[in-house]
Amino acid sequence: MIDHDAYILREGTGTSGVVETARLAAGRLADHLIPHLIVGGIAVQEYGYPRVTIDVDMVVPDVLDALEILTADVTGPLFRLRGGIEDRIQDRRTETMIDLLPAGKVLREGCQVPFPLPTVASDELQIVGLEKLISLKLDSWFHAPLRRLKDKADVVEIIQRRKLPRDLAVDAAVQRLYLETWDGLKAEK
Repeated sequence: MIDHDAYILREGTGTSGVVETARLAAGRLADHLIPHLIVGGIAVQEYGYPRVTIDVDMVVPDVLDALEILTADVTGPLFRLRGGIEDRIQDRRTETMIDLLPAGKVLREGCQVPFPLPTVASDELQIVGLEKLISLKLDSWFHAPLRRLKDKADVVEIIQRRKLPRDLAVDAAVQRLYLETWDGLKAEK
């Protein structure tokens, strides 16, 4: 899936390397039958909100296995950062960071919406479902409202641009937040 506006944004801002890096990682994982899901800014772009992102957020069943496979070729483009975050790698070619996120776990302590379990191993980018993306974004924002304000903005923009229904099947843990956001947008019209 490539949203036309997302493509134009990436080309116009020089961030097409982010998707190039995501595709490289997806292909390497697929070679080893490891499924993935794209969440974060790339997923937001693909659901119709063309905003800039400079990294790749990728959910995998086992972060350590994915790290090992993606960085096995020490002369290859993907490498682990020294002294940094354990589940973050970088692409030497594009300087894009990849954050590997653990399926079935939450973003941080206090969050209630776990990352979904990817099921498709493919060199094509597997974008997380819309309902789950909205749920993850609201959960992240709610548990760090100042640092994760962009997550709330992503939800607002996607609701407006895609004209999402009030009864969207979001995770029960964030349903109240979704309804408050949806109702607030409706009241502002």
